[in-house]
Amino acid sequence: MRPDSSSSSDSHYNGFWPVFLLGLSLVLVLSWEIQVGVFTRHNTEQLREQQLHVVDQAKKVQNELEKIVRGLVELAKTDDAAAQIVTKYGIKLNNPAMPTETPAP
Repeated sequence: MRPDSSSSSDSHYNGFWPVFLLGLSLVLVLSWEIQVGVFTRHNTEQLREQQLHVVDQAKKVQNELEKIVRGLVELAKTDDAAAQIVTKYGIKLNNPAMPTETPAP
């Protein structure tokens, strides 16, 4: 038996597996990061669309409420019950020059 053959097999080191496992780990982490980024972007776009929809609905409701308030203020000029409501809740028009009706879409 040669004493140098056992020492040469112990000193022989193959670096393939550690480098391969490290590279595989990096690939998995990067793919996970990309997947999370895509998922986050998709959710952000959905949220933005929902917010735009809510803003549009709020504008429509605001316009309708403004019409009602303008009608109530106009009615308060001739009706005592409407005048009591206007004075009780302190309803005032910020921009009285605006028309009472908006054109239909």
